[in-house]
Amino acid sequence: MNTCYIVGAGDNRATAFLPDDTDFVIAADGGLAVLKQKHIRVDLVLGDFDSLGYVPDEKNVVLHPVRKDETDLMLACREGLARGYRNFCLYGGLGGARISHTVANLQTLVWLADRGASGTLYGDGCEIMLLRNDCVTFSESNSGYISMFAIGGETVVSIKGLAYELECAVLTDHYPLGVSNAFFGKEATVTVHEGDLLVVVESETKKGDAVPLNPCQTHF
Repeated sequence: MNTCYIVGAGDNRATAFLPDDTDFVIAADGGLAVLKQKHIRVDLVLGDFDSLGYVPDEKNVVLHPVRKDETDLMLACREGLARGYRNFCLYGGLGGARISHTVANLQTLVWLADRGASGTLYGDGCEIMLLRNDCVTFSESNSGYISMFAIGGETVVSIKGLAYELECAVLTDHYPLGVSNAFFGKEATVTVHEGDLLVVVESETKKGDAVPLNPCQTHF
């Protein structure tokens, strides 16, 4: 599946990927400095460049005003969708100096799902995906924590192969029942029968060994 990689200005300690010729790489504002430092090609640069501190002299630059309604990462997602991409790997969208941007990026995962796309946020020892009426399977080699949070109301979930299992249970967005589940050497599956579920994989997990919703690589 062709992938749109977007790199923002947040915590980029986990940023490492190798795009192929069919993928598209967008630097969202300060993400340009990260991509250059890591010698990853850039296909498009956009933003208001308040994080980068200057307007870059690149071939493909889209300049946006500082006073705007959307984050640079959201604008990058719009560009990716307009170019036909439906699989998004989002780096530099977690952590950083402003937690408000992290919350905005979590909402961006829902925005992508509303448009028939899937997105995963990658951070330092953490990745977050949104499941909507779908499932994800993790191999027995995974370790560490996995947490699940209903978003936008109630979510009907089944969990197999984790420390705590559920069968068609209802999680709500006002009680964190799904926090701090754990892998313990078995293949694990999380299935969303109805609603939206944020899945947060943390620390020792080797998500690259899993069967995720998309082929994004991880590097824990």
